[in-house]
Amino acid sequence: MTKKTSASRAPSGRTLLAVCLFMAVLLLLSACGGSGNNGGSSGSSNIDLSGTVVIWHGWQGLYLQAKQAIFNQYMRLHPKVKIVLVHQDNIASKAATAVKAGNGPDIIAFTDDNLGELALGHVVVPLDQYIGQEYLRQNYTPAAASALVFNGHVYGVPEAVEAITLMYNKSLVSADQLPKTTDDLLAFEKSYEQAHPGQYGVVWPTEDPYFNAPWFYGFGAQYVTPDGKAHLDTPQALQAMQYIASFRPYLPKQPTYDVVSSLFTEGKAAAIINGPWSYADYAGSGKINVGFATLPMISATGTPARPFVGVKSLWMAKTARNPALVADLMKFYTNKENQIAMARADGEVPANSAAANDAAIQALPAVAGYAAQVKLGIALPNTPYMSALWTPVQNALTAVWNGSQTPAKALSDAQAAATKGIAQITS
Repeated sequence: MTKKTSASRAPSGRTLLAVCLFMAVLLLLSACGGSGNNGGSSGSSNIDLSGTVVIWHGWQGLYLQAKQAIFNQYMRLHPKVKIVLVHQDNIASKAATAVKAGNGPDIIAFTDDNLGELALGHVVVPLDQYIGQEYLRQNYTPAAASALVFNGHVYGVPEAVEAITLMYNKSLVSADQLPKTTDDLLAFEKSYEQAHPGQYGVVWPTEDPYFNAPWFYGFGAQYVTPDGKAHLDTPQALQAMQYIASFRPYLPKQPTYDVVSSLFTEGKAAAIINGPWSYADYAGSGKINVGFATLPMISATGTPARPFVGVKSLWMAKTARNPALVADLMKFYTNKENQIAMARADGEVPANSAAANDAAIQALPAVAGYAAQVKLGIALPNTPYMSALWTPVQNALTAVWNGSQTPAKALSDAQAAATKGIAQITS
């Protein structure tokens, strides 16, 4: 599971009506010929369209209902295919055990930051014979496409994406008042507090590596590269850390996720940097009239802030019994029509680029707002070495925020700790 994300988080404040409409759309698509270009299910004679496909997943609530409807449609198109959805907690570890014993699923649905570990452990296997990198580039948004490639091989398809973005309270601030650059953001923070004592301009968890990745990667830094090298002691990382530290006088002393989220909910912060999992909590029951804007450009570089894009994905397990059928199902599941219908039913951001740019999706303010930010983000690294970075970066951010270390010293210590952690993974 990615930081602050969940493949199984069910949105609140929605109704069964959305799912019913979604199923009706799928039936209409089927009547019109359904799959769409490159949508799979072509009826090609070289695919054995029969047998059982078992999918391990973490979907719940409306997410599960929306996805089940797509799979039901595939089974209607191909009566000899049976798709079995099995909910699993701790998917990665359970899949590793099951695949080793030869009784794992055909498909694993999980988030991209786990791909490297499962690929190196041969729990999931390449699909290059059926789905190539060119297919990914043609059909999915850039960050989503890159997340499914590990060590030069394609392991599956992306289904949905998520990224943090700027969400604001339209009752407290207008779109034209929002900061457009990082210099503007700091100035806005100062001026808003001066004009509204005890309140805040833009809040986010300043000690969380996930929520501060936009600044690090925007300034040109990286937490870790695919070759297993930490990059926390670079000039670019120092710039990012110094920028984050400059907000200390203007934000809460303990800006945890729960604290800043409560500030926004209570109208004590004009804006927050958060992700799609939070939207229903803020906008549900008409609590806040939420607007969306992309994160500010980096003033020093003229480049966008680059948040991590969490990519919910389907991978083929080593135990898959019919790889060609698995690939066909993946293509069908993530074609334009099905992605549009899924997004309209459960509010997820489509990974399919044609769907993300479709008028039906752009008409959904929340989905369109997150989709705009996704285009500027970077895929959450799928390298297994990323697991060694979360704690060192968080410790560095905490030390800088509480004033116990300078940015340079905190990053130096984090680099040493991350390098040691990576060595343990490679040994």
